[in-house]
Amino acid sequence: MKQLLQLCQQEEKKLHQLSQQKNASQQRLLEIAQQQQQLSSMVSQYHAYPQQCANPLLMQNSVQMINAIQPLQKKLTRQKILLEQEHQRVDKIWRSQLGRQQGINWFYQDRLKQRQAHINKQEQKQMDDLACRYQLK
Repeated sequence: MKQLLQLCQQEEKKLHQLSQQKNASQQRLLEIAQQQQQLSSMVSQYHAYPQQCANPLLMQNSVQMINAIQPLQKKLTRQKILLEQEHQRVDKIWRSQLGRQQGINWFYQDRLKQRQAHINKQEQKQMDDLACRYQLK
């Protein structure tokens, strides 16, 4: 029974660790989405600058900035794809671990109930035996 309780505790720890990993990857995905949004906003702004004034130097700077931002956008997109795959992998493991942990916990609780029922039965038998002895005297 003690080993089963220890197993329940170990499985709970594993589930907790996986939950932390899952939350961390979700947080990182949100950060990447924010960064992508910021870069897209910057590109939009740089596209708008040359249209506002026809200064050739400003147009050249805008094009250079857009060209500098595009590799960052591609890098973030690759990171996001990889992170989404990792998040899905961790989520799958977490779901599996959750099922395992719940199954072991259910088994442990069932064993506790069976044990308590057995103890109750033994106590009732002892009480019946004592009642029978006192009744015969």
